[in-house]
Amino acid sequence: MDGLSLSAVVHELNSLIGGRIEKVQQPEKDELLISIHTAGGSCRLLISASPENCRIVLTDEKKQSPVDAPAFLMLMRKYLTGARITSVEQYNGDRIVDIGIETRSELMDTVTLKLVCEIMGRHSNIILIDSENRVIDAIRRVSPSVSSARLVLPKIKYEYPPSKAKLDPHFASAEDFLDVLCSSSKPGALLSDRYYGLSPAVAQKLVESLGWPASDDREVSERLVRFYSDFSKGVFSPCMIKADDMPVCVLPFIPAVSEEVVRFDTMSEAVNAFYAGRASAESIKRRTSAYEKLIRGAISKLEKKLGVFNEAIEDKAETDKLRLCGELITANLYSIPQRASSAVVFDYYSDPPAQIEIPLDPMLSPAENAQRYYLKYRKRTAAREHALQMQKTTADEISYLEELLYTLSCCDGESELNEIRQELIVSGYVKDDRAKGKNGRAASNKLPPSKPYCFRSRDGIDILVGKNNRQNDKLTFGVAAPEDTWLHVKDIHGSHVIIKKGSDIPDKTLYDAAMLAAYYSKARGSSTVPVDYTQAKYVKKPSGAKPGMVIYTHQHTVYVTPDAEHIKKLEK
Repeated sequence: MDGLSLSAVVHELNSLIGGRIEKVQQPEKDELLISIHTAGGSCRLLISASPENCRIVLTDEKKQSPVDAPAFLMLMRKYLTGARITSVEQYNGDRIVDIGIETRSELMDTVTLKLVCEIMGRHSNIILIDSENRVIDAIRRVSPSVSSARLVLPKIKYEYPPSKAKLDPHFASAEDFLDVLCSSSKPGALLSDRYYGLSPAVAQKLVESLGWPASDDREVSERLVRFYSDFSKGVFSPCMIKADDMPVCVLPFIPAVSEEVVRFDTMSEAVNAFYAGRASAESIKRRTSAYEKLIRGAISKLEKKLGVFNEAIEDKAETDKLRLCGELITANLYSIPQRASSAVVFDYYSDPPAQIEIPLDPMLSPAENAQRYYLKYRKRTAAREHALQMQKTTADEISYLEELLYTLSCCDGESELNEIRQELIVSGYVKDDRAKGKNGRAASNKLPPSKPYCFRSRDGIDILVGKNNRQNDKLTFGVAAPEDTWLHVKDIHGSHVIIKKGSDIPDKTLYDAAMLAAYYSKARGSSTVPVDYTQAKYVKKPSGAKPGMVIYTHQHTVYVTPDAEHIKKLEK
């Protein structure tokens, strides 16, 4: 958000003055959602210090707080719950909003606080300061190791971020603006450099929307004066600019260039529309990265275990040598002297027989040494048998976790991410920290179940593609009829694909479904990908198998090369 758009939002936030704060939430680590009861009804104020999506805006969005409240949230609830908002001001037309707050101390004395919202990209912050202008706490503390120029820590005197000495455009005259227009062939950069609240790009769009360069410079200057006069009275035109159907920016005026413009009644609505999906995508990306790190760490540990098991299995020759030593010592007990440190005997098992030296423990008798070798042999044999069993179990677990890594890449919503989290909880990789219900069990998640991708083949037949293991199981064993066609890439992690047609599948539909199976797999970037297909009735789930794991028979194989353009044509 630039200073001009923020000014429009602040004008709308003046409706909060006199309102009482009822609830404070912290849905994300750098975000506050404050519920406020005003004379006009209840509303929500969203303040985000996210580097990519920083903003302050009125919103209707509902968000869930984490089960374990962060320390900053607990402090905000202590100071803000029940407090009244006394003012909402923009500092120097910059990207800083000061929210004045009046509350009561534990001794019922009136206390004045200020919530400073710095909406400044990667330097964004939310800071609570007291009546003496000292920091109580900040959502993002800035220590000397982060910045030596400006510290933001509890009990330190708060200082506004340094900024250039600029002028307030609301008090500029037509002559002041005329001087700018006449001094540069691109007045946007000069306007931004001289006046608060304007980025070069927005300033350029503003003068162009007022007729520059076609109109006379003096006429444009007078229009700028009228624009700021109307703006100070709350008269502006909120809109969102789009290019190629993607949001580009929000503006409090209608630009002159022929861009796709979406108008809104309020600036808050425009800002919410612009950030719709972006903040959620960022949150999902952040948590996806955390789960990915967890899964990769688990895979690394399992791979080390698998290496140990492989060594135990490959050590069969050494294990058999222990048994041989025991047998040869037993066969030569009569010739081995007591307290000998070694025994030289003939190995009749080799071809031709050869003389070998067997180390002995001089503290043991020859018979005891033989028993010692037999004991080592039995231990090594038991360890090898255990390693053989664990080798498959560990390899299956690694394969399952690699499948989870693939499904993480398919996450595009909270429901999908929540289902993967539930899998990790069931598998014991994540602790279930949800609130417990009255019966002592974890409370059920309120998120709706996720839905699979739905496509339509060139023959008009529905094709369903699972996004995660839970969806794959549901598609294969719940949605698919026995005669429906089931597809999956051969020996590669990927989605289950169902053709909802029964038998007699047209060739084009089969090709489309195979293309989807290859595209929604780890083989997306490969060529000539093998895809198996069979009827759903031939797909079985082994007893105790992990989610998404199946075996199948009666399959046939087709080969396709994933093509994103072909997939787009199938989107329903």
